[in-house]
Amino acid sequence: MSDGVQTASSVRSIDGVGDRAMHWLVLGGNRIAVSALLVGAVVAVFFVLTRAGALAIGPGSAAASAFSSGLIAGTVTLVTISLSINQLILSRVFGSPNELFDQLNGTRDLRRRVREHAGESAVPNDPAEFLDLVAETLTDRANRLQSACDDGSGDQPPAVADYAAGIAAYGESISAKIESQTAIVNVLEVILGTEYAKNMTATEQLRNEYGGRLPVEAERELDAIGDILGAVAVTRQFFKTLSLQQDFARLSRVVAYSGLVALAASIAMALVYRPDSVTVPAGSLPLVFSLGLGVIVTPLAVFIAYVFRAATIARHTVSVGPFVPPAERPDAE
Repeated sequence: MSDGVQTASSVRSIDGVGDRAMHWLVLGGNRIAVSALLVGAVVAVFFVLTRAGALAIGPGSAAASAFSSGLIAGTVTLVTISLSINQLILSRVFGSPNELFDQLNGTRDLRRRVREHAGESAVPNDPAEFLDLVAETLTDRANRLQSACDDGSGDQPPAVADYAAGIAAYGESISAKIESQTAIVNVLEVILGTEYAKNMTATEQLRNEYGGRLPVEAERELDAIGDILGAVAVTRQFFKTLSLQQDFARLSRVVAYSGLVALAASIAMALVYRPDSVTVPAGSLPLVFSLGLGVIVTPLAVFIAYVFRAATIARHTVSVGPFVPPAERPDAE
């Protein structure tokens, strides 16, 4: 962009089969489906290895002691961890009246800012519709900035027109990728990149370099754009908090359910083994062993699937403002 003022005109997009598959695995995919994929991979690998004779699972092997002691202890530990996570989530939703009023007032202030800039009497409660309103307002204000600077004299810096076009395109790209009534994590995905930070820096640079040469109305629109971009930064952090709290609450519940089943499966698999024989036909033992192990590792697979998403979201939302740590940059992957 001319005169060194650079904007991000579009939110990030995931291209390529490999990138889309990795994005589905660590962020976009349903966590239960991801867990099922991990469990299926474990079952398939162990079934192939046992059928090939690479693993000893017959009578007299270490499989019986592993099921009766190690896996039972691991399952109980994992369920305990999930309960600790549940306690952490509960601690976040409790608070004194003053603390709760502070949270409420902060949310109201964000909604008020967006409502005033959008010229609406109220803003939507649905996260997707709220972000869509923010994006539409950003595009509208950028178009107003362009109109306020277009006086026909031709002496306005080219950077102003380029900046306005870039911001308007950025708002349009957000609106294009939002689906109403979708999960909050899908809304967060749209603004998970660092484009907002680049546009905040571009707004500050444009204001400092050309503010004195802009009409008064254009300066007002530029201030409004800066405020709306700040709302995007705060919104992404707020949505991150809501998304992680929802995910960890689901995680503790699913791990508790699957942990009970896994514990029962561990005991059942331990009882399959006798001192010198097994209670199932030898030919069926690889399949029984693999399926039993799959059931037992299900709580761990669920835990890993949710941690994938939590870690990815946390990694890409390190900063609130225009500072972009290396971990948030696309080239840092």
